[in-house]
Amino acid sequence: MDPVVRIKNYSYAYPDTTKFAIRNINLDIEPGQCHCVSGPTGSGKTTLGLAIKGLLPPGNEEGRITGVCATDDGGTDIGIVLQNPEIQILASSIGAEIAFGLENLCVDPATMPTKVREALDAVGLDRPMEYETASLSMGQKYRLILASHLVMNPRLLILDEPAGQMDPDGLKKLLKVIQALKNTGMSFLLFEHNPEFLTEIIDAYWHLDSEGYFRAGCLKMSDYDPSMSGSPGRGKPGATDRKVVSARKLTVSGADGSPIFSDLFLKVAKGQRVTVYGPNGAGKTTLLRCLAGFVQASAGDVMIFGKKPIPGNLRGRVGCLFQNPQQQLFENTVYDEVAFPLKRFGKKGTAMASKVDETLNMCEIGDLAGFSPHKLSYGQKHLVALASVLAADPELLLLDDPFAGLDQSRCELILNLLSRLNQDKDLTVIWACHHPQMFSGWADLEFFMERGKIVAHSS
Repeated sequence: MDPVVRIKNYSYAYPDTTKFAIRNINLDIEPGQCHCVSGPTGSGKTTLGLAIKGLLPPGNEEGRITGVCATDDGGTDIGIVLQNPEIQILASSIGAEIAFGLENLCVDPATMPTKVREALDAVGLDRPMEYETASLSMGQKYRLILASHLVMNPRLLILDEPAGQMDPDGLKKLLKVIQALKNTGMSFLLFEHNPEFLTEIIDAYWHLDSEGYFRAGCLKMSDYDPSMSGSPGRGKPGATDRKVVSARKLTVSGADGSPIFSDLFLKVAKGQRVTVYGPNGAGKTTLLRCLAGFVQASAGDVMIFGKKPIPGNLRGRVGCLFQNPQQQLFENTVYDEVAFPLKRFGKKGTAMASKVDETLNMCEIGDLAGFSPHKLSYGQKHLVALASVLAADPELLLLDDPFAGLDQSRCELILNLLSRLNQDKDLTVIWACHHPQMFSGWADLEFFMERGKIVAHSS
């Protein structure tokens, strides 16, 4: 049987550089197979996926990509779900988004509602078809794009870092979907830093190194213990004179008036480490945005440093790292991106340059200083956005799932860095994510959000 895709001695360099991003790739994907490619942040995994789909800009290209799916424009036989699902959403409602592909395939309109609902059920996105795509969480958007490809029944589906965006329940559903579709002959190519959740259906492991070279790989279980990232934070839960965050009966409603979360109580003292867990769509991002003053409460009270949160008044004291780093990157170089907050606070000359270099080196991205942040990998963008936030030396750091797109060594780097800043500078950290096992033992306080409530916590 002919392979779905055959890659022979393939190398590619982007048009603005002579250095190959990926080199001498050789890979055959047979019908019904699932292949998994791992590799460090920025190694070229997404580039390989875009090459197979036919979405790379014209550059220096060597070798060939052929097979039953490898048409000039990728066609509908290949689907790809990128790390940042927001750049793939076209419609304003989830029903229209999934139906868009069916319309392009000239599917009978009378059959579309059933196909759309089946796709939503398959990925566990329990929302009405008229639900606005803009109101979905990042993980829910990833599920939406996955559904929009599944409904078109591609021969090959490429998934870029599904564990970075989907919660454990979503990953369990994905496992079942992939297994069922493999049995029908559909093939899968995963790019994943943490493939443990899909070991049952992966047929071959591959590794891309930091220079873009491709070789046979193996499953490597994470052996990192977050509790080793320094001693617990120094915050004292009962120290009211050190209170940084206080929320009482806090309620925030969505555009339709229904509460995203309600009657939430939260107290965080200076120097504490706090993690907020919960499934996709639980309200974690909304909570962080409310604490930063970007979202107004519908009811209840929230105080940051003893005052109601107003973004202008919190500038320099509160640092926010968004779930989608692209939303807070706008300069032409990484260096200028990190320098921007320092310029706003009047730093210049040697003092500013020294602080920028220090921050870049802390985040281990000094080699990217002259690069455009917009052309980096998704994980590298997260590191740049984090560096730009840390450069201002905030007192309170709000982190929204920043591990998406990062390999284990980079995750260790961030945890160790934040532990050091927490201990040395009394930095208060509130961290939202959907994989609680990644940070167990690191925080002073742990909260779990579900269905608009904090239903459990520990300290």
